[in-house]
Parts: sequence; structure tokens; C-alpha cells
Amino acid sequence: MKIKQYYILALVLFLFLSCSEHEETPIYTKGISFVHADGTKLSENECISPNVKYGIRIETNFVDINRPFIVDYSVNGTVYTMTFTTSTSLTNPVVLANGNNTAQIIGSNYKAVLKYVDQGDYELVE
Repeated sequence: MKIKQYYILALVLFLFLSCSEHEETPIYTKGISFVHADGTKLSENECISPNVKYGIRIETNFVDINRPFIVDYSVNGTVYTMTFTTSTSLTNPVVLANGNNTAQIIGSNYKAVLKYVDQGDYELVE
């Protein structure tokens, strides 16, 4: 008699666990870019000023608030992590180095390059 009860319990558990109404949508990154610190895009051929703050923006197709999405990225060789919990894009501040600044999402082909030339102690006299 106990064997019959175990079969019924196993059948109920199997039906309960196999019937899932929630299909998980794969979450992926869409890109990485250098932006102003407030998240606005840099215009083409914009002069990069040492007095302006800049950031890194990562865009995803994030849709699920029940599971956070973590993205590892690097800026000039230093690895950082961005955690998405409610939005599809986030911006983190960045300090630009003199020369080429490279940002890349680790494990993907998404890459952004921004050239910054430090003007040093020169002063424009008009």
C-alpha cells in the first residue's frame, strides 16, 4: 500500500514541477559606449574636455525584475561590474586617461574607444 502512495506522490510532484507558466527570456547586452556623466550621448567629433565628467553606458534587453542581471566590463584594463535590477541601461562614471580609452564588455565583442588628449599646462591666450 505504501508503494502506491509513493507513486501517487511522485506523479503529483512531477506534474507540479513540470508545469511552469513562466518561460525565462534570455537577457543579453546590446552595447557599451562612452557618454556624458548624466547619460547623454557624445556627439560625433565632440571635443573632450577635462572639466566635463564622463561615464560608461551599458544597454541590455533586461526585462525581469525577479532576477538581477550582472555584466562584467573593463575600462582601460580594469574590471568592473554593473548589476541591472530594474532598468535596461545603466551609466557609471569614469575618469578618462590620456590617450585611447577602451571599454569592453567581458566575454563579448562589444567595445568602445574614446581618444582623450590632455592639453597639459597650456593656456589659450586670445
